[in-house]
Amino acid sequence: MPTCLNCKQPIIEDGQFCHHCGAKIVRERLTLWVFFAQLGQTVFNVDSGIWRTVGHLCYAPARVCRGYIEGVRKRYLKPVAYLFFVAGLYGLTLLLSDGEIRYFHEDFALGFTSYDDATGLSEEERARQLRPLALIFILLSIPILSLISRLIYRRAGFNLAEHLVINAYYMGQLLFLNLVLNFLKVPFPSLEENTIFYYLFMIVFLGYAWVLQVPTFQLRGVWTVISPLLFLLVMLFILGLFYGFGAELLLY
Repeated sequence: MPTCLNCKQPIIEDGQFCHHCGAKIVRERLTLWVFFAQLGQTVFNVDSGIWRTVGHLCYAPARVCRGYIEGVRKRYLKPVAYLFFVAGLYGLTLLLSDGEIRYFHEDFALGFTSYDDATGLSEEERARQLRPLALIFILLSIPILSLISRLIYRRAGFNLAEHLVINAYYMGQLLFLNLVLNFLKVPFPSLEENTIFYYLFMIVFLGYAWVLQVPTFQLRGVWTVISPLLFLLVMLFILGLFYGFGAELLLY
């Protein structure tokens, strides 16, 4: 009797799925055609957790964060998986864009690397040299920001692991939103020239903290303004420190 390759339990000979672990029974040999067909089905399937996660994080991020924390684990992509999915997509576009696309925090963090002009490098040249470290900075910032958010939002009652979930979704979605805004510059290059893009980005960057954190942590009264603002200031400071440290290592 044939057995499941995943759980080693007996399976029905003509069955499509294992009735023990639920895994799909694969009989055909892996080829390039099968590989790309499966990739396309995963990414472009409208029922895929990827697009459900992207969409809900855009207009109802608290539903995703609180849902995952409370046990909704099948509906949405896992927070770390989502972060790496968007980061990989972002990294690919960076390679193809020849420097036209920037990470969401570069304009802020570069202010922390504006030392004297000993390097002779412009701001854009400094950004280009530091850019390979950007994803590392983002990943390193998540546990630190989770400690900070646990302190700021201690009344919400979430533990550190739950804050890690919230901040992984938060940073992943910031990357995704910045990617979307950067693509607007392709058909409308005048956006950046007229500083419209910069102000649009500022609204999205600053506003999303409130969109996610106010309902997720169920803030009330004056704390709906003070707490997200304090979190944003700390986040920018931490990212700036990472960039400053990277500049010391790479540019001097």
